[in-house]
Amino acid sequence: MTSVRSVPWIELLEACCAQSTLTCLDIIIDQAGGDTPMLGSVLSVEPSLPWHSLFSELPEAGAEELAPLLVRVDLAIPLQRQWLIGLMQALKGCSQLLVLASNWPFQALAEYLGRCLEAQCGGCPGLLRYYDPRLFPLLFSHVLEPSQQRLLLRPAVFWSWLDRDGLPQRLSGVCDEPVWPEDRRPMVLSDSQLETLGCASEATLAMEILGEALPAQLSAEQLFQACYAAMLEATQAGLISETEREAYTLDRLRTACATHLSEVRK
Repeated sequence: MTSVRSVPWIELLEACCAQSTLTCLDIIIDQAGGDTPMLGSVLSVEPSLPWHSLFSELPEAGAEELAPLLVRVDLAIPLQRQWLIGLMQALKGCSQLLVLASNWPFQALAEYLGRCLEAQCGGCPGLLRYYDPRLFPLLFSHVLEPSQQRLLLRPAVFWSWLDRDGLPQRLSGVCDEPVWPEDRRPMVLSDSQLETLGCASEATLAMEILGEALPAQLSAEQLFQACYAAMLEATQAGLISETEREAYTLDRLRTACATHLSEVRK
């Protein structure tokens, strides 16, 4: 996983596509992450953009305004490229775009990524919101087993997103053949995996609740990572109540801040 500070995201994406001899990018727009539905913007582009709701074929199919939209943009077509740049600028770094480059046919990719939303825990069906750029990297660093990670890596030459500091991140894919594995069952997550994933929501909430008590020396991404690590440790320590977990997190943040300042001064 890599990040680059000085180059705009679109330029990095274009450079990565050029290395792979691709001209198209596939964009997953998390409509639920913003206040305004984005389908109208997608439909306004000429020549038209291939698009697909990843909620299609799922019980949530009727929630069109909240559905994650998969859109294929041909960077060689100026109007489509400009639309993508405009979308990136309009969102102003908000975590609503997850990008991948794939050589799969669009329909095969759309159906596959839609199936990847299906998950189960304890026999109960649910949705794995892997398309949320804030959660996506955690699936590979903390949550999913290697075989489960491969399901998301299979169709991609690479994945890319912006972190909480607005810095572009990149994860190389596998780029397998566009066929489903023999086992088409929904991804099965353990209780422990769900707890680990849930710590991300707790970490985000802790950043908001603790407010001014948080160390100002850390960036937004550093704060989240420190909060997330603290929530994971709190779970391992058997801390259950919100008060205990928040107090533990604040203490860990102060330690992280002190470590950060010490490293800066060296």
